[in-house]
Amino acid sequence: MALGNVVLVATDLSESADEAIKLGHEHAQRAGGKLVVCHVVHEVLRSAPLFPQAIQADMEALIHAESRAAAAVEDRVKDITGRPSSGFEVRIESGGADASVLRVAEDVGATLVVTGSRGLTGIARLLLGNVAERIVRYAHCPVLVARPHARTNKILAATDLSELSQPGVALAGQVAAAQGGALTVLHALDVMPAPAFGFTVPFGGAPIIPPPDLIEQMRTAADGVLGGMLDRLGIKAERRVIEGDAATVVIRTAEELDAELVVVSTHGRTGLARAALGSVAEKIVRGAHCSVLVARSH
Repeated sequence: MALGNVVLVATDLSESADEAIKLGHEHAQRAGGKLVVCHVVHEVLRSAPLFPQAIQADMEALIHAESRAAAAVEDRVKDITGRPSSGFEVRIESGGADASVLRVAEDVGATLVVTGSRGLTGIARLLLGNVAERIVRYAHCPVLVARPHARTNKILAATDLSELSQPGVALAGQVAAAQGGALTVLHALDVMPAPAFGFTVPFGGAPIIPPPDLIEQMRTAADGVLGGMLDRLGIKAERRVIEGDAATVVIRTAEELDAELVVVSTHGRTGLARAALGSVAEKIVRGAHCSVLVARSH
């Protein structure tokens, strides 16, 4: 199933969400797919059994708010994408923003969810908005966290060379092929031992770093595994194996390449595909200067 078959965009009508609308429109347009735009109205219904007229007033206010929101979303999408009203579907929900978006994603069979990087909290880049972060964590399909960036047509995919990371590489290849982009696939070779396993560290010594010739052998072996993965997936891309902490290397390489998109997988080392982001993926989603597409490992 193509990434853009059914694209769900979550918008709170902020500037951050405008980028999400733009990118969601482009993915749906390339695939000839369906675009659904969802806005969640904050619901506040009082519990007043002795004053039912108060609840009635709240219900009327909510219905009015939903009607105004639908008109605002429709106007915003038409202004940003140039689509007519018949060219997209608007869904207005009430309640918790993340739960509502996830429910709509399941309902419409979304193949991609697109959200701005700030969510409803207004916190940018290094700390994702709570809504955006929960959507990334729990969505059943890939999620694109949209950030404004110049169109360079350069895509960076990160892999730890495990089978669980292959969906991310495959998805990056799909996106690159669809938009004629230049794809780079990166593996970070972390040669520094974790403190818990550096036996001399607790006693004041320095961690043992492998000698240069061994590091070079590790780099060559990793490049061979990476090449084999790309061959199996039928993907043509530049390969890079760079020493260092994975999240730091990916974020730095994306900036050096001036990539407009970074693609990662969610599995991390925890094995929890939907309950939690892997720590590396989470750092990349939060710290990247450009949009990040999070692939779901099943």
